Amino acid sequence: MRNEAITIKMPESLLNELKKRAQKMHYMDLSEEIRSIVRKKWLQYNDPEIMRMKKLKDEIEDELKKGSEIAARRHVLSQLEEIKKNVSRKVEQNNYGALGKKTRQ
Repeated sequence: MRNEAITIKMPESLLNELKKRAQKMHYMDLSEEIRSIVRKKWLQYNDPEIMRMKKLKDEIEDELKKGSEIAARRHVLSQLEEIKKNVSRKVEQNNYGALGKKTRQ
């Protein structure tokens, strides 16, 4: 595969947005990001049905991730509630034991 260099003129504000997005999306550089954008648009124009299926797949994956995040949060909350109950129980036991020692003296 042969690479070609091209020049793209764009407003500075767009360039700044692309730089921010490249960093956020972990692209190595702007050229990688621009190739990715061009590839997606080319696929979109070349075969719109495939792009729609890919978009649906991505949306389903996002929903599954959200669902697993919610389940993980619920699990952590239930564990924290259990820890709180155990701590309360131990505090009550210690307080009861301390009261018993005081009354014996």
